[in-house]
Amino acid sequence: MTTNLTRDEARHRSDLLTVSRYATILDLSSCADPEQREFDSVTTVEFTAARSEPTFIDIIAAGIVEASLNGAPLDPAEVFDGARVRFVPRAGENTLRIHARALYSRTGEGLHRFFDPADDSVHLYTQYEPTDARRVFANFDQPDLKARFAFTVLAPDDLVVRSNAVLAERSTPDAGIACHEFADTEVLSSYITCVIAGNYAEARTTYRHPVTGEPIELGLLTRASLAEHMDAEEIFRVTAQGLDFFHAAFDLPYPWGKYDQVFVPEYNLGAMENPGLVTFTDSLIFRDKVTRSMRESRANVILHEMAHMWFGDLVTMRWWDDLWLKESFADYMAGLALAEATEYTDGWVTFALRRKDWAYRQDQYPTTHPIVADIPDVEAAKLNFDGITYAKGASVLKQLVTFVGRAAFLDGSRRYFRAHAFGTATLQDFLGALAEAAPHRDVHHWADAWLGTVGVSEIELAVETAEAGTGGETGDGPGGEVLSDIRIRQRNTEPEPEVVRPHRLAIAAFDRVGPVLERSKTWTLDFAVPDCDVPEMLGTPLPALLLPNDGDLDYCKVRLDARSTATALSSVSRLADPLHRALVWSALGNALRDGLLPVEDYLAAYCRALSKETHPGIAAGLRTTMLTALDRWADPSGRPAAVAGALGAALDSLVAAEPGSDAQLDLASTVLSLLARTAGGTGEPAGASGTDPAVVAAREFASTLLTGRLEEFPGLEIDHALRWKALIALAALGWADVAEIAQEAAADRTGSGALHAATAQAARPLPIVKMRAWESLTGDAELSNDMISAVIAGFTAPSALPLTEPFVGPYFELLDTVWSTRSIEIARRLVVGLYPHGSQRPADVLERTDAWLMRNPEAPGALRRLLLELRDDLARSIRVRAAQSRTTSLGTSQGAHG
Repeated sequence: MTTNLTRDEARHRSDLLTVSRYATILDLSSCADPEQREFDSVTTVEFTAARSEPTFIDIIAAGIVEASLNGAPLDPAEVFDGARVRFVPRAGENTLRIHARALYSRTGEGLHRFFDPADDSVHLYTQYEPTDARRVFANFDQPDLKARFAFTVLAPDDLVVRSNAVLAERSTPDAGIACHEFADTEVLSSYITCVIAGNYAEARTTYRHPVTGEPIELGLLTRASLAEHMDAEEIFRVTAQGLDFFHAAFDLPYPWGKYDQVFVPEYNLGAMENPGLVTFTDSLIFRDKVTRSMRESRANVILHEMAHMWFGDLVTMRWWDDLWLKESFADYMAGLALAEATEYTDGWVTFALRRKDWAYRQDQYPTTHPIVADIPDVEAAKLNFDGITYAKGASVLKQLVTFVGRAAFLDGSRRYFRAHAFGTATLQDFLGALAEAAPHRDVHHWADAWLGTVGVSEIELAVETAEAGTGGETGDGPGGEVLSDIRIRQRNTEPEPEVVRPHRLAIAAFDRVGPVLERSKTWTLDFAVPDCDVPEMLGTPLPALLLPNDGDLDYCKVRLDARSTATALSSVSRLADPLHRALVWSALGNALRDGLLPVEDYLAAYCRALSKETHPGIAAGLRTTMLTALDRWADPSGRPAAVAGALGAALDSLVAAEPGSDAQLDLASTVLSLLARTAGGTGEPAGASGTDPAVVAAREFASTLLTGRLEEFPGLEIDHALRWKALIALAALGWADVAEIAQEAAADRTGSGALHAATAQAARPLPIVKMRAWESLTGDAELSNDMISAVIAGFTAPSALPLTEPFVGPYFELLDTVWSTRSIEIARRLVVGLYPHGSQRPADVLERTDAWLMRNPEAPGALRRLLLELRDDLARSIRVRAAQSRTTSLGTSQGAHG
């Protein structure tokens, strides 16, 4: 069976075939019966062949019932290999009919089926990108063979059924069964077709184009058990704001008729841009209290998918090499719309600290790739939905807009849409449209420098000072110092350190003015050399802090000079503008990750900022970096004290937090996350025999939280999410047993409740618990995608990691089997989630990883890529830990650079 479609195969098939229309009948009549694992899928496809030669159609199914080509039967035993039906078309028009027995999915790939524990109702939805439409119906599953699709769905008559196009007719052919016939879609790719069916609750409204008044029907759907939490008013508001923004930006009406958005369970992604029927993870339906940061994140996802209606759906990349043509553009345009069309006007702050951090990390792996990537097959495509394709691409587009001007960028985009509407395109097509709109700029040279190279430019200022002269200058530093010599340098990271890129960025100076750090001066600089002088800065009084890339218009990793680093560590919270704080924290985080900044210095700065940081996006990003530093980079011998110190600071800040505020909720989560790290693996708390005051107070906080009585923290809403965080932390420490977990699960009979219970069970610090979790993960093929992740989260709970040492060897022994017997999504979750990052013998794990890679040079490229990235993370941890003892002063160049 061949499931990994290659680029060469796709190109050959595209050269041979032109597809007109699919008519697909999906019989889901028995979907509510969990014993029924299969469903009937009948597809008739009309296409033209340029010549008569062997080819194939994609279909992964339990079997083929019958197949025919131009009315002549095909023998399934001869033509079907489990993933492809091979046939020889005639030159000219052809009709192929395939009747398959397809499989319901529990992996989030294909037609996923979920039974809601809250009410036992069934919910189905499809998810296809990059090539899982073939798990539901026979098709030529590649992006450039676009066609029209007509879906007919038979399902129990009490279920809501939707597809990309509007419903043309509904009938009841049998008692209890409804037949839903949908209109033909516009021309689109197979991977963005979609069908849902289930006990979905629905809200509806109508949007009208701000200029023409043309209506667009808006729908919002989610599981009936989540209907009361749907938040339709806010979601519809963001949707309308987005449509207004994109209509004005692209000067092209939304091209897909209706606009339904459905929030579905056990979803592998954040969302998917199926035109007319956008799917989202229903974790974005908030049944518990969340911070503004989470609502901002949801708005961003809504706008990202909406941008795809033009970038990706209307004009689609020809092959996955140009995946960036949709993902980078959607990421950038969503950020722009978020900041300019919604209440989240500071959306670029979160982008600067969190989204770009994803790009910086991805761009320093040995597997880094250009934004325009080399994607030889669909397994490689699956792994290329990464920080480079999304966040680096968006960052570089933000820079491109600065380079050519916003008006030219939008004009080029409009030309691109008009030229390739309902078709496919490549990088050269977009650059051609942009060059017409911006003849004053060499966009092809820009593309060579930024889209075709790898790595991130490290930007630093080399600063020398002198005493101020007699011309009356004064300085902030000792003796009235001024900048006497200053150079800006760029160095690209491995594996292409020789790459020099053109940069346009601003440098800002900050001085202490009373209790704040105030921006006193800025300079704008264009440079495209390894280093150069910045004469316009000479004679400036020495500022407290110099910040390259002010405004975050460039994609670069900023290295602060020694004085600026010291100021940042002591006073970052004194910067009034949250974007400035985000950029400074980003620089400190990169220095920490590269072994140039001691973990204890970063943690001290974090603890000082805990009670002062008011931006929820920054607070969330800092918590992630802080926890990673404790888990991966802190010296193990000093980790218990470091955890206790951070825990004490978090508790103090929680006590002082404004009741009912985002800060209070965020700090409560931080306390519980740190509490779960206060044991050494056998249930013994960290600190002085479990008597550290912070550990005792945090345990009391978690225990009291579960009683529902927290008089000390008025305004803190004790909901299911907070209770589960507390219980999982206590379970991981051995302070909650099976009965307490079962009691909480009984009180929360929902999908998320079942997942939290599985995490709590697997987190308990007992060898037999870890063994059972391992056996379930590696042996039970019926576990759903989300249940696998939930059990992994408990199995790898930080406090009990020493108990997982016996599974280091079996992990490497099972890699081949996992990859060959599981779907790529499930295999990826297992390979990444079970990698022994937390082993007490990291050098041994590194050696085992190298040995496996050496023994398996012919292993699938996607599997090798995962192992290479996991190895790089572990090697970095080892280097950074070792660097702690060698880093003797702030800003030193010693350490684990790169």
